[in-house]
Amino acid sequence: MIELRKIIQGQLKAIHPRVYFQMAPKTATFPYLVYDIPTINDDGEGYQLATIDIDGWDNENDTTVLETLMNSVNNALNKKSFIHNNTTLTPFLESKLSLRDDEAKLKRRKNIYQGRIFKADKSTWDIYTEKTWNNITEKTWNNI
Repeated sequence: MIELRKIIQGQLKAIHPRVYFQMAPKTATFPYLVYDIPTINDDGEGYQLATIDIDGWDNENDTTVLETLMNSVNNALNKKSFIHNNTTLTPFLESKLSLRDDEAKLKRRKNIYQGRIFKADKSTWDIYTEKTWNNITEKTWNNI
């Protein structure tokens, strides 16, 4: 989960400076983003599926800034692939929610993604490299 968190944190920080994992401090300046990864499951095909929740919070009556922030998050993440070390993540938007908080002044929006995760170890890269090299040399040899 550490590699996955590094990918998500890095992408969200590129969009907005205030990003927190699971919970923001009480002193956080609005607006801000909070993300969580409540589940990660093996799909039986060599991949993992992760649920990724990203909440945007603001305390303004006008939600334009919050809506714009959440659209920026979606534009940056949805159907894009991100690599960190040997982990690749491709998130797919599942739903967008407009949620009410018990504290009426707080505005909240949530994007929920299903992330497809692939982890490649050294043997995976060795196989890929060998197949790629064989493909290149075969094409080159056939053109001589």
